[in-house]
Amino acid sequence: MKNINIQTSFISNNNNSQNFTISTKSLTNKTNKCNSSFTNSTLIYTNRTLETKVQCIGSLYNQSCLFQNLYYVDNTFTILIVKGSYLPEYSIRTNAFYMWPTKPNKREFDSYVHLQIFVRNIVKPRRIPYVTLYFGQLWLWNIGHALFDGLYPAYVALIRFSPRHLHPFRILADVGECQDCWSEDVYSRFAGLGLIKQFVLNKLSKGRFLSNNWM
Repeated sequence: MKNINIQTSFISNNNNSQNFTISTKSLTNKTNKCNSSFTNSTLIYTNRTLETKVQCIGSLYNQSCLFQNLYYVDNTFTILIVKGSYLPEYSIRTNAFYMWPTKPNKREFDSYVHLQIFVRNIVKPRRIPYVTLYFGQLWLWNIGHALFDGLYPAYVALIRFSPRHLHPFRILADVGECQDCWSEDVYSRFAGLGLIKQFVLNKLSKGRFLSNNWM
């Protein structure tokens, strides 16, 4: 274990967000999660385990993206990155009938130290384990639409990131409430790790950060 004493401050790049000030505190890291070394009085992180990473496959017209450490707060996906970090150009449609792409919010930090303090000491996100496959679906009560407008294209996107499609995953579905829709049971059984409806996740994310690997 390493204790790193840091005195710094963080100001969100979101104009509507509050400002945070962090006084000298002890920041504890597990060495197997975040290796660090000092070079010319500069702290260098060799494994940025909390920063958002994006990997995309395909053209913008037909693109699938895997987000590692993507955060969700107040009904909104949020990317946390260090200034200057590379993000690929991406355009993601999560519903077969929505013509506009989904764009997460983005927060940039001056250094990984600032990002790490924000995540571990301020927002303390609740971690959702394993990969979550996200898509929107209309007419959930109709199994034909549920399979071919929702599950099928989403699973094809997951196959592009082989071998993740061979392991159990979770589905996050932007669907409405539906009494006795057996399509939900099909989704849950097919994925292996169950189904989360987005309106339920929205309630959990009120004023609280959640983090996961999302597709």
